[in-house]
Amino acid sequence: MTLTNYQLHPNSTNGHSKGRLAIVLAIGGSDPTSGAGIQADLKTFQHFGIHGLSVVTAVTVQNTSGVISTNPVSAELVRSQLIALVNDIKIDAIKIGMLTTTDVVRVVAEFTALQKIPIVLDPIIASSNGVPFLENDAVEILTEELLPLATIVTPNLPETERFTGLQIETDDSVIHASIILNDMGAKAMLIKGGHAITEDSRDLFYDGLGIEWLSAPRSTKRVHGTGCVLSSAIACGLATGIPLRDSVLLAKQFITSMLDRAMPLGAGQEVFQYPPLSLN
Repeated sequence: MTLTNYQLHPNSTNGHSKGRLAIVLAIGGSDPTSGAGIQADLKTFQHFGIHGLSVVTAVTVQNTSGVISTNPVSAELVRSQLIALVNDIKIDAIKIGMLTTTDVVRVVAEFTALQKIPIVLDPIIASSNGVPFLENDAVEILTEELLPLATIVTPNLPETERFTGLQIETDDSVIHASIILNDMGAKAMLIKGGHAITEDSRDLFYDGLGIEWLSAPRSTKRVHGTGCVLSSAIACGLATGIPLRDSVLLAKQFITSMLDRAMPLGAGQEVFQYPPLSLN
């Protein structure tokens, strides 16, 4: 299939009637615990009144104690999923999470380059217990071909170190990293400080205009999928027309409020529990 397959089919309705729900596409891996990955993306979309679509890039074997293995989906199957959706449904924003091979990264980059909608890139390189998700060769392709297409990129500190080659230990080094990421083509970024050893959890937000530190109370909980949920919440805001900074603040507030709702389901990390709908 060629890139022309991404163009809207002439017989497609491309969405529904005026007043439909906003629609966000999640591209990422499947997590059987539903704490992260596309399952967590879809739950977050639903919470914000967004209709979620999903394209699977990998099937993982994991539980709350960690990832055991990853099983990438072929690039051709990823391409076919994307074509099927875009030929039928009008998408308002895209959240990109776990990618795997160089071919998959290129397919997603080719698709993303044709979309004129907000793109949130959560560049996951490895699991929290160290199992690699993204092939070594694919890291360079991601930074060169996909990162410049994103409306905002949301790396944590280890990911930021990998992309920039810096050793990040101070606020100044985080700021330096943001300048390097911007030089690499990142239009805006939220460098997450969850791995830092500080009293508060401090993220650096840069939108091309200025740098801002966003602080929140540091939780003692070990919660699965915080990065996935944060980036999904940002995509929800952007899909509904909320400005970028406000979407980031909304997502940060949401994560903070959800930490109290995280519960242990197994022997490992806790998992977010979304407020249930009342049946009364």
